[in-house]
Amino acid sequence: MPVWIRRLLYVVMLLCCVIIGARVYIEFVATSGPPAADRPAVAAPEQLPEFTLNDVWGEPHSISEWSGQPLLINFWATWCAPCRREMPLFQTLHTEQSISGIQVIGIAIDRQPDVQSYIAEAGISYPILWGEADAMAVSDLFGLEGLGLPFSVLVSSDGTILTVHIGEIVGPQLTEMVTISKAIEAGELKVTQARETLAKL
Repeated sequence: MPVWIRRLLYVVMLLCCVIIGARVYIEFVATSGPPAADRPAVAAPEQLPEFTLNDVWGEPHSISEWSGQPLLINFWATWCAPCRREMPLFQTLHTEQSISGIQVIGIAIDRQPDVQSYIAEAGISYPILWGEADAMAVSDLFGLEGLGLPFSVLVSSDGTILTVHIGEIVGPQLTEMVTISKAIEAGELKVTQARETLAKL
């Protein structure tokens, strides 16, 4: 084999190692750290801020399109393992929206082609918005310092933010969120009480 081909193969292999290493490092940083319960409370705004992002087909959507209904807004990325684990729960919640009353909105901080292929492969049918720097700017609106995925925002029908949950949501936590959302909408629970309970999840 000619020397120049060997050198070219070496350079290609080196680049592949760098790219793989970078993605592993990013996922490690995004998903490591103390459990959600041990992290400091997030100074989220009282009301859902206004923002606009594109869907996976490039059409812009304002979050106000879903005003008047409870929302669960989930920030995620295709390279984030905990994000992928919790998405089937959100898909089930979306399928059972007539029971829960909650509209799920996904916001992918990722590349458009990766998001398109992943949601098709995973069978995700709830609305997905996406962006890179612009989606990260939206995540900043919720009081987060630095990017840590996943995180989810539970919002009541009047736009009141009930909680910003940092980290993966598991089944019992999602069930409790749905229960509290229903109680808020029925006027059976005060916002302060809901926030106190949700902060412990």
